[in-house]
Amino acid sequence: MLIELRPGTSAEVAEEVAALAEAHEDVAAWPVRLAGRVFVVASGDESLARVPASPAVLARRPTPEGHWLVRRESGVAPSEVAIGDGVVGGDRLWWAAGPCALESAEDAVETALAVKAQGAHALRAGLSKTRSSPYHFPGKGRRGLEALAEVRRAAAIPVITEVCDPREVEAVAEIADCLQVDGRQLDNRPLLAELGAQPRPVLLMRGPRASLDDWLRAAEFVLTRGNDAVVLCAGASGTPPQPGFGAIAALRARTDLPVVFDPSHSTGSASLVAPASLAAAAYGTDGLLIESCPRPERMYRPGDAAHMFPPESLADLVAACERARDSARSLAVPR
Repeated sequence: MLIELRPGTSAEVAEEVAALAEAHEDVAAWPVRLAGRVFVVASGDESLARVPASPAVLARRPTPEGHWLVRRESGVAPSEVAIGDGVVGGDRLWWAAGPCALESAEDAVETALAVKAQGAHALRAGLSKTRSSPYHFPGKGRRGLEALAEVRRAAAIPVITEVCDPREVEAVAEIADCLQVDGRQLDNRPLLAELGAQPRPVLLMRGPRASLDDWLRAAEFVLTRGNDAVVLCAGASGTPPQPGFGAIAALRARTDLPVVFDPSHSTGSASLVAPASLAAAAYGTDGLLIESCPRPERMYRPGDAAHMFPPESLADLVAACERARDSARSLAVPR
C-alpha cells in the first residue's frame, strides 16, 4: 500500500506517518520522495497497515497489482532517463553497443572507441552474467571493476554493466553509469531494493517467462526505494523465446517509463539484429541495446560471438531505425 502525503510535508512528519503505519510487527513502512511528491510505502498485509489520521495524509493508494508508482495514471514514473550525456526517451533514438560480457580490457577499449565513433551513447559490457549453465563464463565480477574503469577513462564513454549481487551494487555504481539487471534476476528483491537506494539509472531486462506485471513490479521495487531512473529493456519472451516487439506497445499503454529493445539476445544471431532492430523501431522503442565487438573470434564463448553485430555498420543501422520509427509515427492512428 502507498500513502500519499501532502506536498511540502517535512521529512520529520513523513517519518512519523511511517512509524504509525507500521504499528503492526508484520508491516514495514518508510517514506520516499519521487517527482516532487511524498509517499509512505507500507510493505506487508494491507489489512494490517494503518492509514494514520494525520492532516499530512492526502490519499491512500491501493496496489492490488503490486505496482502503482510505475503506472501512467500515477504521474510519477518519468518518460525520460539520462544515462551519461544521453537521454533515453528523448526525441532521438538512444543506443548502446558492446560485448555482452567484459572479457579483455584491451578488446573492450577497442570496442568502446569503435562504437563511440559510430555515435553510441554508451558502451554495454557486463561484469557479472546470469548464465543458464554453471559451465559458462560468469563474468569477471568485482575483479573486473578496475578494467571497466580503465575502459571508461580510455574511451570517455558512459558504461552500462550488469550486477547480480546486492553486496556489489555500491562498488559497481562508483564505476558504471547505468546498472543492468538480467531478466533472470527480476525476483531478486534484495538486489532491486539496493538498486533503488543508490542514484544510478537502472536498466531492467525482461525475462523470457516474465509477464508484464512481473516486469513492472520489479521496476516498482526500485522506485519504492527512491530511485525513479528506470529503463525497461524488452527482448525475447514466450516459449520458445521470440522477439517481444509487442511488449513495447503494451508498455506504452501502462507506463511512461522509457523502453528499449535488445535485438541481439532476442534473436541470437548477428544476421537478425538489423531486421529485429527495424521492427522494434517501428513499434516505437526509445532505444537499442546491441551486442557488438570488432574481434568476436577472440571471445570465450562462441555463443556470444554469434550475436556480435559489426561495429562499422552500427551508424547505418541506427539511421535506418530512426527512419523506420519516424515513418511508423507518421502513419499512426490515434488511440
